[in-house]
Amino acid sequence: MSFSQSVSSAFVKRLLSSIAIVPPFAAAAFSSAAAQTALELPGIVVEGATLEAPPAPPRGKPVTKKASSPAPSAQTVAAPAGSAEVEGEVAAEAEAEAEANQVSGISTAKLGTAVTVVTGEDLRRQQIRHAADALRSLPGVSVARTGSPAGLSEVRIRGAEHNHTLVLIDGIEANAGSDGGFDFSDLLADDIDRIEVIRGPQSALYGSNAIGGVVNIITRSGKGPLSIRARAERGSFGTFSGAVRAAGGSDRAWGAISIQQQRSDGFNLAPEGLLGEDDGYRITSLSANAGAMLADNIRLGVNIRRSDKSLDRDDQTGLQTRFNLPIASDSFSYFDSTVLLMGADLQWDMLGGDLTHLFRVTRNKTTRDDVLIADFTGSGFGPPAPAEYSDEAYKAAYQATYRFAVPELAAKHSLTGLVERERELFSTSSNFGAASATRNRTAFAGEWRGEFFDRIFLSAGLRHDENATFENFTTWRTALSIPIQELGIRPHASAGSGVKLPTMVEQFGTTAAFISNPDLVPEESIGWDAGVEFTFLRGRAIVDVTYFNADLNNQIKTVYPTCPGFDSNDPGSPKCAMPINLAGTSNRQGVEVDARVRLRPDLSVGLAYTYLDAVDSAGVREIRRPLHAMRGDVTYQFHEDRGMLRFAAIYNGETDDEAWGMRVGLDDYWLVSAAGSYKLNDRLEVYGRVENLFDNDYEEVFGFNTPGIAAYAGLRWTFDFDRSRAGLAMK
Repeated sequence: MSFSQSVSSAFVKRLLSSIAIVPPFAAAAFSSAAAQTALELPGIVVEGATLEAPPAPPRGKPVTKKASSPAPSAQTVAAPAGSAEVEGEVAAEAEAEAEANQVSGISTAKLGTAVTVVTGEDLRRQQIRHAADALRSLPGVSVARTGSPAGLSEVRIRGAEHNHTLVLIDGIEANAGSDGGFDFSDLLADDIDRIEVIRGPQSALYGSNAIGGVVNIITRSGKGPLSIRARAERGSFGTFSGAVRAAGGSDRAWGAISIQQQRSDGFNLAPEGLLGEDDGYRITSLSANAGAMLADNIRLGVNIRRSDKSLDRDDQTGLQTRFNLPIASDSFSYFDSTVLLMGADLQWDMLGGDLTHLFRVTRNKTTRDDVLIADFTGSGFGPPAPAEYSDEAYKAAYQATYRFAVPELAAKHSLTGLVERERELFSTSSNFGAASATRNRTAFAGEWRGEFFDRIFLSAGLRHDENATFENFTTWRTALSIPIQELGIRPHASAGSGVKLPTMVEQFGTTAAFISNPDLVPEESIGWDAGVEFTFLRGRAIVDVTYFNADLNNQIKTVYPTCPGFDSNDPGSPKCAMPINLAGTSNRQGVEVDARVRLRPDLSVGLAYTYLDAVDSAGVREIRRPLHAMRGDVTYQFHEDRGMLRFAAIYNGETDDEAWGMRVGLDDYWLVSAAGSYKLNDRLEVYGRVENLFDNDYEEVFGFNTPGIAAYAGLRWTFDFDRSRAGLAMK
């Protein structure tokens, strides 16, 4: 595919004609005196954008994170590289700081892959309770939620479908086999250390599901002095939210346990419901991790996470309509789900860390119970119609990484090999029957990373998956990053292929008004991106502009033929949903702009913009993908960093949606929020926030209400034990 073919003149015309305002990133906005202040933005590292298993940090390193000036809500692939004074030091400093903080990964300056990182500190400043809210309108990311915070929350990357986003939590794949996606409403955010959004096809690293990209979530480690942290808040809609975490350990053994819960009376999801009843929910999460150094070079880690959710919901069954399309109507339907993630890994470093072995086993069990109770009609409710889904996935993997240098050529290399075995199990039962299925897969993957003259960073990967139920497939990926510190620019590019297997429900499902299709074939994609990152104002401002393009073949889409047993020539015959592979090629292309600026030590700004042109093979715009999306935030800290104020605005452009195969448009909307906190002392902090500050009326999914203005307030308590005085040091 040539550049001229990919960047079509039609696309350029649509882009230029649709953008009315371009965010001004002008250096002249800052005084020359301020430009002399050393306010460089911190470099960061990323764990999930490479197959390489980084060596464990040496024992004896300090584990207390050093204080830093406020940063915007999202840190991009940028690492400060604004002058020759820091030439060659940016990546090393980022990795050194990460090592001191017990964070593993590769410096973003060495990655050609487009990545955005949201840190745990960002989550705390934003007072994020659900991980999906941290991802809204990040570059290339769109979020659609069905009504309440506990409703189905879909995350799409670069116009791909939500089940084209692979989700990893502490290295454990969290996607459910039944629909192939991950419901982000199941993920409470208190124990998250950082979220990495890795954009573009990543199947060469992770196999199926990673067509659009990967959301890699790392939770907080237990390393450090023994501590207890607790939080409690109250707010609108009768909402209570709380969390307790205990953690601690030495460089020999460590552990942490967290309990989180959010419950709410909710609001009425049905826009024109006859009952006016509120739809409440409860989400409870328990997570724990532990680790130990079995020897100076052998580390064992264990992670477990369980999330239980129960919510009332309303249904689109056609009893109430708008524009002759079904909207949600009141019912007593409810939904329960449990997500259980378990994983263990053993890492063995040899040859002084040049050779790393990693053995990993994981388990993902997701169960969903959906009970449909017919809509209120004035004469009562129909009999319950339950449907149960159970998904399990087991993985066992071994990978090895060897690192070596060629000083004569000023080159460093790393080679990684992977062997992985996966087994998926699926079962479902309802009033319409029962079904079960099993799929097995074996994968072999390899990756090379090369660094030349501390200037050129290359990577290339290849993966071969052998499937028991589908044809085997091979995927690839390559990336390039070239920081040019003297000019303050970093060209970067990546390309790769992706594969998505049909979901278990699409192949074997048995539900009301649904026809499964066992003849489906996997979706396949090839995508690439290229961009330039600009660093100026002596490392205080970073702007990254990236163009991306991806083609999708064998796209799986739902059509609505006449249900079996009815006359297809009768227009009054009921319609059933059925997934099929579309002929032709679907295309997604667009531009991502990401910027972060530190104006003063206590004041920072983050900006992001995405233009997305996503169409299917017939040229029809894909649903729930806004043409334009933007976000901006301002963070101000005061009174020696004891107080914090943060304002954020998110814009979601017009989108299309569907209701039983019929198209409908959704209006654009703004969501503005304000948050603040103040530390009364070293142990106690008071905080509060207002969401949807201007009480905008909007829909993310056609026919479902969303919350209006809401306010929340709470207390955060911290107690760190002095190990030397309390005698709690772990030997």
